[in-house]
Amino acid sequence: MSAPATAGPPGYRIPSLGFRILAGGLRLLPLLILLVGLPDGVLAFLQSKGIALPISILTVTVAGFAIAVLSTLRYILKPTRAYGPVSIAASTVAILYLLTIYEAGTFVFNVPGHTIALGIGLAGLIALLLLVPALSLLAGIVTTVEDWRAPGERLPFDFPA
Repeated sequence: MSAPATAGPPGYRIPSLGFRILAGGLRLLPLLILLVGLPDGVLAFLQSKGIALPISILTVTVAGFAIAVLSTLRYILKPTRAYGPVSIAASTVAILYLLTIYEAGTFVFNVPGHTIALGIGLAGLIALLLLVPALSLLAGIVTTVEDWRAPGERLPFDFPA
């Protein structure tokens, strides 16, 4: 199935705004489930069992929602000059969220009523995960600069005809 496209200059075809909004909305739902619903559910379950949480449910909800919405906006705004700044915002939120988790370092879960404790060290994994939004942040900065210097130059590469 090909996407409906608007007529543009020769060399590229930009999908219509309606199609981009529809595709972005279909993308938003699974992102909200993965970034908000599942983590909130796991943390609420742990909290109901009396286990101290390593990070608050509110932090997970706000950060997950912000990342999902900004990622969707980035997809919808890709053919516009706003793509770079929205990419920068999405990457910044992801970096701040991962740094919040990184600061917690090792998560220790004490099982209530028992002398059992489970420690999980995630600092190394979080440090590796920080590479992805850091590179995305740099790409957003470069895209912003390029879009202001040469508007439309990237469109034939992003939306080939």
